[in-house]
Amino acid sequence: MNSHIDGALNVLYQRQLSSREQLLNEMLRVKMTLKKLEQAAGSTGDKGQLFQFMKKNTEAKLGFFPADRDDWLAIFAALKDIDLIDFTLEIYKNDRLGTVIAPRYLISYICDRMRELQPQRILIVEAEKHLAGLAEIIRQFPQAEITLTTQLKPMHLLLQLAFGEHPQVKIRFVSIYTECLPGEQFDYIYALPGFGSKPEELGRRFITRDSDGIALENLLGHLSDQGTLDIIVPARLTFAGMEYRQLRAFITANYHVQSIFILPEGIFRPVTAVKTYLCTITAAPRPYIALGTLELHQGAFNCVEQKLIATEEFLAHQDWRLELLLADDNENISRFKESAIPKVKLKEVAEVFRGKSILKKDTSPGSIAVLNISNIEDGEINYEHMDTIAEEERKIKRYELLTGDVVLSCRGTAIKTAVFAAQDKIIIASANLIVIRPGEKVTGEYLKIFLSSPVGLAIIKSLQRGTSIMNINYADIMEMEIPLLPPSKQQQIVAKYQAEQDIYRQAVRQAADRWSQIKDSIYNELV
Repeated sequence: MNSHIDGALNVLYQRQLSSREQLLNEMLRVKMTLKKLEQAAGSTGDKGQLFQFMKKNTEAKLGFFPADRDDWLAIFAALKDIDLIDFTLEIYKNDRLGTVIAPRYLISYICDRMRELQPQRILIVEAEKHLAGLAEIIRQFPQAEITLTTQLKPMHLLLQLAFGEHPQVKIRFVSIYTECLPGEQFDYIYALPGFGSKPEELGRRFITRDSDGIALENLLGHLSDQGTLDIIVPARLTFAGMEYRQLRAFITANYHVQSIFILPEGIFRPVTAVKTYLCTITAAPRPYIALGTLELHQGAFNCVEQKLIATEEFLAHQDWRLELLLADDNENISRFKESAIPKVKLKEVAEVFRGKSILKKDTSPGSIAVLNISNIEDGEINYEHMDTIAEEERKIKRYELLTGDVVLSCRGTAIKTAVFAAQDKIIIASANLIVIRPGEKVTGEYLKIFLSSPVGLAIIKSLQRGTSIMNINYADIMEMEIPLLPPSKQQQIVAKYQAEQDIYRQAVRQAADRWSQIKDSIYNELV
């Protein structure tokens, strides 16, 4: 931490000003006072006058100053020479629950993008998320008209204080989650919207109710005829069904996807660990679409695993799952996509639901056993040593597992699957598991084999919403395609799989026994 900022923070802490909101508020108060003094050509020599000047010029916007004159003078002295942006970045850098602050290398990448495009009208929304690079953007594009937006009042004042004097910069107090900037169009738009929240006052009807989908749809309407939108989106945008499928159809019908790149894991931690993509959409048509992965190397992004696919080929897919699109060269994936075997969505042949949320503190001696991820090993369920809960049967009936149910881990670090067999006790699935209950057209054993196959695992991984910690939504699993073979063929596959698995496990046991005996024999020769 900068020693001057550290010292200033201590001055604020000593006066019981410790929350990020309080710290930013008082920094804004100091900078606002300095600006008003400069405009009034005033002097800061008289301490009493300075205190009254501050109250007169800042309290209408920032509220009453929460201390006395001596406190104000100490805070003013501590903060007046500290850079407003540096101070803000410092107090927000470890904010786990609030504002996402994009890393500097991401802003540098966006700067490079803008240098390529040379836009004349630039829109950067929720600009407080990009504080680390805004000054650089404004400096590099002195001839461009740059609009910065925010929906947060303190950040609106901050942007005005930091950048309001630049003649080419407009600062707008608007939300991108409602109708905004009517009639305005831009050559380049950059956005890092909020993920997964559901704004209340939308102003008009949007295809989705989620903040990321609303922002994307909203901003597309502000592209000029040759405009480009760079937007960071959660993974679910590329594969989720229902409203997101409609949103993808809207985009491909009215705009053109130029590229989609997987961003590095954990880029926005500690606020979120969700898997994210950088998606570029243009108003003008494109013959090819670039797909790939952006990796961080020596403080800058490098694109790896990049491939170009024809726009027609891209549009032939129902979703935009990068892992599968990038894996087209993989023989198994290609064979699955191109095979003549009929395919159906899982929701058409099975019921899919998530297990019951049970906290560790809720477990207690009881008659209801709980199946957790830890009870699944090597594709088999260990029915011993399960947690239990004391609960009325009628309250857990919808989570009760039945013979033939397939359980699939949806959280954790590894994908696990198993087929459930009824026991002499009631067993329910925990919330860390997705339950797939086959209908008449498929069996649990057949589904489990496909889900454990290279193709099945690749599809499941492509549905992952998290990064290193897996997070799979049961609604996404419902949209997963599986091969639908005739029942007799399913039975043949299951029988062959189980017979060969038994032979394998017997061989492993025999080898382990032999190795144990050999080791004991060798050890006995040493004594």
